[in-house]
Amino acid sequence: MEFYQDAVIFVTGATGFVGKTLLEKLLWSFPQLSCIYILIREKNGKPAQQRFNEFCQHKIFERLRQHYPQRLRKLRFLAGDIEKEDFGLSNVDKKILCAEVNIIFHSAATVRFNERLKVAAIVNSVATWKLLEMCKDMPLLKSFVYVSTAYCNPGRKYVDEEIYPTLPPVNWKYFVDCALKIPDEYFNSLANYIKGPHPNTYTFTKSIAEQIVNDYKHRLPIVIVRPSIVTASYREPYPGWIDNIQGITGIMMEIGKGSISSILGDKNVICDIIPVDFVVNSMIMTAQRATLGRIYISNCTSGVTNPITWQRLGCLTLKWSRIYPTRKAFMFPYFQYRKSFLMHDIAVYLLHYVPAIVMDFMTLLQGGKRRRMVLPIAKKFRQACLAGKCFSLNEWIFMNGSRYYYDDVLNAGAFPCLYWNLSTLDYEIYIRQFVIGIQKYLHQERFCENSNRYQITRLYWFWIFLHAFFTMVFLYLIL
Repeated sequence: MEFYQDAVIFVTGATGFVGKTLLEKLLWSFPQLSCIYILIREKNGKPAQQRFNEFCQHKIFERLRQHYPQRLRKLRFLAGDIEKEDFGLSNVDKKILCAEVNIIFHSAATVRFNERLKVAAIVNSVATWKLLEMCKDMPLLKSFVYVSTAYCNPGRKYVDEEIYPTLPPVNWKYFVDCALKIPDEYFNSLANYIKGPHPNTYTFTKSIAEQIVNDYKHRLPIVIVRPSIVTASYREPYPGWIDNIQGITGIMMEIGKGSISSILGDKNVICDIIPVDFVVNSMIMTAQRATLGRIYISNCTSGVTNPITWQRLGCLTLKWSRIYPTRKAFMFPYFQYRKSFLMHDIAVYLLHYVPAIVMDFMTLLQGGKRRRMVLPIAKKFRQACLAGKCFSLNEWIFMNGSRYYYDDVLNAGAFPCLYWNLSTLDYEIYIRQFVIGIQKYLHQERFCENSNRYQITRLYWFWIFLHAFFTMVFLYLIL
């Protein structure tokens, strides 16, 4: 706890999922810190000041507003943009940062798998380099925490807590120079030629960023935290808290709505998920390990400590989605994993597109005002499924010896407000909380134990009728 005494902290990516959770935890559990600076950019015509005021009213800060509202005054914003030169900071704000900051949590990133190479390079790689350059003018800096990803080395089956050479070999200085000088369209066209075994521009540019960070280890105190697939909170700030539909969250949400009947994936491989509050606790504890000359790395993952397969994740999601159905469900929750691209595509067209076309046709007959068109959603999900197929069809072993460091720190009582009981995490309970969290925080529904039971029963019998009908049609055609 002494490490954060009177600390001045700078957090990038503060408006993101991990960033918000980190801010809330720091303000809730570390009242001794001095202040936290965050970067807010103008967006959709809203000035930075207005966005900051709205940000402070976010539901994640609810318990702070109720119990310690004065701590929110420690949150200070700087108008800027991670993609601009000097992050768009004024000279005064830049001087304040350089003169005061002790700890930096760099979590800003674009996590879209199908992001254009230019955007991914600027946000994930170039911005990291620019921030490290700025850090050289911070005399009080004692820790730079870089939030990477466990999947930045996809060409390796076993990934230890060390920095590996980029595959294919890429000189990060040349890459940054090209990203800044080559026209967007031409640079984007190079993606498939230079990313090698990387499934997307996200993991590729995060890998480049690790090379950049590694080159500054003798000049700055740096640590790296590599989370795997970040999911809803386990305990804090609230069980099941989630505020985005990226990755597995979006899949689970659509399963609950009954809009997914086929997922391209191998049900027997490990699905390495990590609750967001474990990621935040890892970042907070790992920060104090920063030292010159060596980079400590933490693979913030669950696959070795407490693995769960895609099969079990899917079964638990179906179970709790049926017990606690959402009002937005329009089909009975049911799906299958398919490893074959051909069989998956056939299932998508028959079980996703055809029903979507029928439902959209009915909507048009009713005036088209009752609900959104379903076919565009089905097409969008198919693209998202293809973008994430690398993670659902493959498996990596992430060594995480750093968990022993967390155990030692917590057993010594250094951080009584933190926890790392990942090995005892009960997925039955956790996925229940996750499903409820999707309803509460994404669907904006009031949770009730016995709500929507009539609806799910009706959908079940309709599902049975459809299966019987199509079975009879199939038998009629082949006999």
